Amino acid sequence: MTSPHLRRSSSLLARSAVAAVLLAGGATAAVAATQDAATATAHAPKVAVLAGSDAAASQVGAIAPMHATVVTTGGALETQAQATKLAAEGYDTVIAVGAQARAAIAQAQAGEVGADTSWQTAH
Repeated sequence: MTSPHLRRSSSLLARSAVAAVLLAGGATAAVAATQDAATATAHAPKVAVLAGSDAAASQVGAIAPMHATVVTTGGALETQAQATKLAAEGYDTVIAVGAQARAAIAQAQAGEVGADTSWQTAH
């Protein structure tokens, strides 16, 4: 015959084992969900619209994708500096609106600024 103390410790051990399995499963699911969210966020492209002082607001509004960062500048030199800054900040795509912005991204392309940046012009 089994002693009452042994039955109690076996029952406690079994409950502890079940709790450990449930906690481990929950932790694994939480880690997987976190990794999936991080992966989805990591692959979202960063898009910027670069507009010089010569670009009309209506042009910028018509071109800018919904989640794009819009950068407007006050002149040609500032537009060139912003193009370089956007590449350094890791933007995947920079869309130029206006002649100043087109010249700035042409210069950035020629200087091989932002090797991973796609430079585009709005038409």
